[in-house]
Amino acid sequence: MPSKQIIYGLGGVWLVLFVASFVMLQFGGQEGDSAAARLSRVAAFLSWQGAALVSAAILAWVARRAVERGFPQVKLVGYLPLAISVFSVGSFILIVAYRVFVVPLVA
Repeated sequence: MPSKQIIYGLGGVWLVLFVASFVMLQFGGQEGDSAAARLSRVAAFLSWQGAALVSAAILAWVARRAVERGFPQVKLVGYLPLAISVFSVGSFILIVAYRVFVVPLVA
């Protein structure tokens, strides 16, 4: 199977996992509006984001190998999901850290 099709397939897997994380954040987890239900949704979101991050790392590795073999046109498809996943997970961690460490000092 050509490298280009493998990379596009892995990109599709990443996209499904990435979108599923936001769907789980909105609709997944326990029912209700209790703290346990909210934490359950956040845990589901982070689980799906973790899976998307792992798939993006695999995709970037495969894309790097394909570029080394002479397929430079797959570079963007291979590296962009990793950048987006790292940004979204990093942003989430920074937002939670701000909420935990800074907001209690202001209030």
